[in-house]
Amino acid sequence: MVFIIFLFGIKTKSGDIKVPGKWEQLNTEDDSGQTYLKNKDGVIIAVAQNPKKSYPFFKSNESDFENVKLFYVWDSNYYKENNFKTEMIKENAEVEYIIWKYNDNKLDNVFLFGSAKNNFLNLLVYTNNWSEDKKIIFLENLYKLNK
Repeated sequence: MVFIIFLFGIKTKSGDIKVPGKWEQLNTEDDSGQTYLKNKDGVIIAVAQNPKKSYPFFKSNESDFENVKLFYVWDSNYYKENNFKTEMIKENAEVEYIIWKYNDNKLDNVFLFGSAKNNFLNLLVYTNNWSEDKKIIFLENLYKLNK
């Protein structure tokens, strides 16, 4: 049996991000650098890779994982201040990522924030077509592919 894996490449200011599967590129947000993609099943994802030093909370004297935690606190506080419910789902200090979500009153936005050398990876799944477990597995695999 032969498996063919398609990789969709996204160019960011800080390098390329590889995404498995077939995706249609939608748009890129100027402020966050997030590029949105959609597959044939209507699943929407977003990917961004930005230099750590470009964020106001970044501390060069802290570990990569501590900075990932600062990223999570910074971003999740923004949503809390705007009256959205947020929840941390999972963290992995060894591989340096946090998975969390907020609900935009329509769907859960499930994020993985992680560290990749001098950059933060910001990965998102936005769909009701997948279970939360499937979203988490997809994000973890996407992160491993780009770490």
